[in-house]
Amino acid sequence: MSSTIQVLHASHGDCLFIRHQQDGSIFNLLIDGGPAETFGQLHGYAKPLRSLLEELRARNESIDLAIITHVDDDHIGGILEAMSYDEYLPSLVKEFWFNSYGQISSIFVEPNDKKNEVPGIADAEAKTSISQGITLEEKLRKLNWYNQVIHNDSPPLIRSNLEFTILSPSVKTLQRLGKKWEREYPQTEKKTAKSESDHSFPFSHFFCADQFKSDPSIPNGSSIAFILKIGNIRLLLLADSHAGVVEEKLRSLGYSSDNPLECSMVKISHHGSKGNTSQSLLSLLSSKRYVISTDSSIFGHPDKRTIARILSAHEGNHVYFNYDSVIRNILLPEDAIYADRLHVCEEKMVL
Repeated sequence: MSSTIQVLHASHGDCLFIRHQQDGSIFNLLIDGGPAETFGQLHGYAKPLRSLLEELRARNESIDLAIITHVDDDHIGGILEAMSYDEYLPSLVKEFWFNSYGQISSIFVEPNDKKNEVPGIADAEAKTSISQGITLEEKLRKLNWYNQVIHNDSPPLIRSNLEFTILSPSVKTLQRLGKKWEREYPQTEKKTAKSESDHSFPFSHFFCADQFKSDPSIPNGSSIAFILKIGNIRLLLLADSHAGVVEEKLRSLGYSSDNPLECSMVKISHHGSKGNTSQSLLSLLSSKRYVISTDSSIFGHPDKRTIARILSAHEGNHVYFNYDSVIRNILLPEDAIYADRLHVCEEKMVL
């Protein structure tokens, strides 16, 4: 049995690929597609997602499952690009998971609400993401879409030798999303310059007086996050989920600081944003590898405070980045004692 994960170069977004081989069979899992440039154009230099799909096609392999965790552009844009050409995702993917606004509204929105009307959102990127989600839903209806709302009250889902224990979203979050998305989508997170990041402070600055304040974004809270169990291997894949929702579910499963969830790897939520990784959540986890996916080009991600929380949670914790430039940007001379705990992801990380 062998399993690997690739954390693709997806700019400021997420695009993960897991490959599991056992007893002569292969299971390929794609999680998100980054922004549109992760796939790029059909002709010319192949960007990471397009290159991956062409490699699979050349080996006559399929993607057994593609999970689109939520509607934000930095997760869904590359998926939409790759859905535009029949020889890519439409013909390669056997099954899709995606909580569409249409699915959610059919359960949680009053009949007189209109799916396509999203008044009151000032942020153009938010409007674009919602529109993209509706477009993706229309495309998926023609394909093998697991047309059920996925939430953390669901029993574990089994695909081949893989078990998915859903940690997020909660039913409560989906109810809020379905009923109040229009007026509650936060207008605070917009594309920001690096000057607004906290990278100019040494890690020691964050080790005291650290008060967690949760990300208020309802779409982020709607993220599909889960424990992936492959044999004796467990991965914690958090998309852009809310720490409180994940923590509550983990505690209900019996995990605690005395009985932490042991993971081969944790994919940190929301590109290392300080509003999505709490000290309390980290106390429930035991892992040597914490992965952050972003090139740090917008939003100021990752927050250095998040990395400090991970490093201080346990002295054996190591943080991995899919862009080496992020380490160069955050590591100050005063941080030298932590340098050997910050790493660049290998092209294929063995699980």
